[in-house]
Amino acid sequence: MKTFFLLSVLITRLSISSNAQNLITVQNGSSVSFYTTIPAAVTVANNGDTIYIPGGTWDIGSLTINKELHIIGVGHNPDSAQASSITYISNGVIFLQDGASNGSFQGTQFNGSIQVNPASAIVTNYNISRNNIGSILLGFNCTNWVISENITPTIIGSLTPGQKSINNGVFNNIIYYNIYYFGSGNVFKNNLFLNWNHTNQQRSIEYSLFENNIILFPSSGPEPIPNGDVHNCQFNNNIFVANYAFPMIDNLGSNNIVNQSQSSIFMNQTGFTFNYAHDYHLKASSPGKNAGTDGMDIGLYGGLFPWKDGSLPSNPHIQFKSISSTTDQNGNLQINFKVKAQNH
Repeated sequence: MKTFFLLSVLITRLSISSNAQNLITVQNGSSVSFYTTIPAAVTVANNGDTIYIPGGTWDIGSLTINKELHIIGVGHNPDSAQASSITYISNGVIFLQDGASNGSFQGTQFNGSIQVNPASAIVTNYNISRNNIGSILLGFNCTNWVISENITPTIIGSLTPGQKSINNGVFNNIIYYNIYYFGSGNVFKNNLFLNWNHTNQQRSIEYSLFENNIILFPSSGPEPIPNGDVHNCQFNNNIFVANYAFPMIDNLGSNNIVNQSQSSIFMNQTGFTFNYAHDYHLKASSPGKNAGTDGMDIGLYGGLFPWKDGSLPSNPHIQFKSISSTTDQNGNLQINFKVKAQNH
């Protein structure tokens, strides 16, 4: 029933937007309304509403969210969003404040950042998934977040070194620069750290769990664990290109695979930056095959949130569309499209 309703919304939106710009949909139960800007949609949305952002380029400026909203784009991978175009938020900042708990954000190319501001705001049970996003910044009162299947340079636990966020989950992300300021109880599983290096002694992570990750370092520059960035953490079943031996400083570990050449890990990957053309599946000969703590592959395609090729969000996806530029002699507009439901 839910899938049928969402397909009806897609049909309505396609019909309305055939002679106008793309429209943003706000869904409240069985009621929908349409808007031309993201700030307008957020302003009118009620607690618990879902906002669907179509393909196209959007500018949000500084956008404050202080209610539970579920924001869903059509995806960021150019190959899988050819019919709809990607949802591209060109710049701006999303500020999450008290009241935003239990919300979610998925399916966008967002050059800006999602930030909890002020840092003391209580935002819990928030989900950020399947985005290519500039940065993610939690606050020290953030708990039970799930950050999964994103491409991002930086995830920050808090901007307050003495008050770090606790008890959050970071799963199956491609992180190509750094993470820091995370306190106790945080879990980092099945991520790919492309270029995680030591930049500042105070940017620390402590009392957290690292499992089933692939951790690369650049050919030059200091590495974080020997330089004191990471303290009192547990490392299990990770792949390192570095030749680490645990215990290391005050960090413990077991069943880690160390001193691996980068070329031996992936089907097709080079360097320390993300590329849509790369293939991050493990080689058949990779030591990470079925070597995770759960018996699944180490890296993006194992664990609870296995990487979805194409990075499509979970709502029905337009695979093909064709909208005539004119109506026929009876005033009918010909619309043809193919929509596929997503099972996750």
